[in-house]
Amino acid sequence: MKRLPTIVFLLPSILLSCSVNWDVDNIFEPQIAVEGWIDDGEPATVILTQMLPYNNSTESGPMDMKDIPIRWATVSVSDGEKTEMLVGQIDTNYTPPYVYSGSSIKGVPGRTYTLTVKYSGRTLVAETTVPEPVHVDRYEVSPSLTCDTLYSIRIYFRDDPDRKNFYKAFTKVKNTDKRYFAAFMGDISDEVLGEDAYMIINRAFRHTRLYEHTPFFKPEDTVYVKFTQVPEAGFEFWSSYENEVTNGANILFPNTSDLKSNISGGRGIWCGYGTDIVEIVIKDEAGK
Repeated sequence: MKRLPTIVFLLPSILLSCSVNWDVDNIFEPQIAVEGWIDDGEPATVILTQMLPYNNSTESGPMDMKDIPIRWATVSVSDGEKTEMLVGQIDTNYTPPYVYSGSSIKGVPGRTYTLTVKYSGRTLVAETTVPEPVHVDRYEVSPSLTCDTLYSIRIYFRDDPDRKNFYKAFTKVKNTDKRYFAAFMGDISDEVLGEDAYMIINRAFRHTRLYEHTPFFKPEDTVYVKFTQVPEAGFEFWSSYENEVTNGANILFPNTSDLKSNISGGRGIWCGYGTDIVEIVIKDEAGK
């Protein structure tokens, strides 16, 4: 299974790299922002960033992208029986390009995992459970209603009617994406699902390609859909993020309301994912 994408603090990273220079030093209280996840069958990955004011600078000049990640934190994950210290390393697939990774403790459906982050005299703690994976039964590819040269994907799955479930989708397009990104509007609660449960899979929104985005896929695309079941806290976080992206008057400067968070002592998300990955080749499906 592949790593999930870093989405949580991509917007702050972009803002810090822009020319905006607002004087907010007197009202801004720095916080540690966390994006962490553990898939079933995979070790944990954690990204730490500093939530900094726009006009923040160092003695050597304005704050650079490389100064945003937190590189010297102590990060650990416990499964209740053993604890693993995560190792920090450069990873250029992410922005900012620094992650903490585990190796020995891997996600097991039904188990609970505690994340602890210690940095600069502060301690952050969060807890998550890895849900059972829900498998994709089938999928459909069809021309979009607005353009017959672009295609949409719909996946079907079986939702347990006796339990409250939450789902999140990610996509990766071969030869275009180096990792999975959150599918645009790819969050759903089973409260809105019918007897024939399905989810429409949109191309992931990329802030670095703001004006090129389309929710559809092109002929010849090989699309990897990562369909996940998530805990309620993960659903609430991703839903609040999607609301900011879709409802903000300016996509780069969304509303200032806080995203939902399950991090005690900081902001962000620590989330377990039960995952199922499906490969879909658009050229093989179009026109069927």
